[in-house]
Amino acid sequence: GINDEILNKSGKLTAKEWEIIRGHPQLGATIVSHVRQLAPCVAGILHHHERYDGSGYPKGLKGEEIPLEARILAIADAFTAMTSDRSYCKALSCAEALEEIKRGAGTQFDPYLVEVFLSTIKTTLATTGVKDEGGETT
Repeated sequence: GINDEILNKSGKLTAKEWEIIRGHPQLGATIVSHVRQLAPCVAGILHHHERYDGSGYPKGLKGEEIPLEARILAIADAFTAMTSDRSYCKALSCAEALEEIKRGAGTQFDPYLVEVFLSTIKTTLATTGVKDEGGETT
């Protein structure tokens, strides 16, 4: 639902383009709301850009006012974005992305869920033997 020219723009977004980007949670929630089996996902999709400190969007919800599904999705979405090459930035390593997630605990992300995510990722990577750039198990 967002124009590829905006999604793939290499420079800074204009105020109008940011407004469009900020509308994507509502767009996604609206699309999913028409699929009966996905109705339980609507709140998570709508609120996945809320921030734990209340400075997010679309409603400025804070802490546990943010639906649990949205708090989980926010971490997963941020990690995926950070570890993927984008037209406007190069992907971070897994270790760098995990550090960014840690730094966002309590402000951007639910601090308890960050602990769970970090523990789960580290266990999963250790179990699968995935190595970071330096040859260390992340």
